[in-house]
Amino acid sequence: MARRRSITLDQESRVLSLYKQGIAIKEIIKETGVRSEQTIYRILDSNGVPRRPKVRGVRKIFVTIEEDVAAILNKEQSVSLYVNEAIRYYHDNRR
Repeated sequence: MARRRSITLDQESRVLSLYKQGIAIKEIIKETGVRSEQTIYRILDSNGVPRRPKVRGVRKIFVTIEEDVAAILNKEQSVSLYVNEAIRYYHDNRR
């Protein structure tokens, strides 16, 4: 007996679209209702989508941010990527 398809074509399409936009896997799970990372990767692999390289984090830090900054970061897809790029930009453009 064939197993019933639990992921709709719409969900699959949405997973591919979000991943190609750079959205994090955990966020794709929330947005699409797909239940596991393994399923996300299976969809990507079966559609020939190359996986993004893993970011090698060197250090985690905890900072307190103000309310206006929190509002900005809430709009970002990847806070880590945004903060790293902002620091590089600031460093390269200061006098």
